[in-house]
Amino acid sequence: MDPDPQAGVQVGMRVVRGVDWKWGQQDGGEGGVGTVVELGRHGSPSTPDRTVVVQWDQGTRTNYRAGYQGAHDLLLRPAPQHHL
Repeated sequence: MDPDPQAGVQVGMRVVRGVDWKWGQQDGGEGGVGTVVELGRHGSPSTPDRTVVVQWDQGTRTNYRAGYQGAHDLLLRPAPQHHL
């Protein structure tokens, strides 16, 4: 059995567009950053299992595939490096 690709995704994680992105400028453009605000649920018609809802910093809020139909629209944004 394949591991669940959504298993490591949590509300509050910061994301950017991923390898299967096909949603134009919904993220505000290349490099746009958003926050996961909801995880998909089994049986939900609007936010099905293996999807997540993202609130983009530029204002748009939409759900994206996190393993749904084998596609991954998002990547976790690396944490900013702080220099001492």
